[in-house]
Amino acid sequence: MTWTQTHERFRLLNEAETELRTGFARRLPWSTEYAEAFGTPERLAQALRHRWRIRFQAQLDPALSPEEYEATFADLFADLAPLMDRIGTPELREELADASA
Repeated sequence: MTWTQTHERFRLLNEAETELRTGFARRLPWSTEYAEAFGTPERLAQALRHRWRIRFQAQLDPALSPEEYEATFADLFADLAPLMDRIGTPELREELADASA
């Protein structure tokens, strides 16, 4: 994958997440641009799931106190849960819980 393709995919992931966050998109956004970059809606959903999993894991610092860790987990989960629901990835909830264990 070229730098240009990587940059375009990143831009489209940001765009898709923004659309999901605004509440206007009740499901995974899809367009010709997304098709060219990701191929299928499933691959776009997979890329978003990967992004959210990495974000979640990166922010759950094991050095946090148990209280801080639980609060961070709850905040991150509350932020991501509506997005997961909109793209139909309930299994990601289990993955995030497992990742934090």
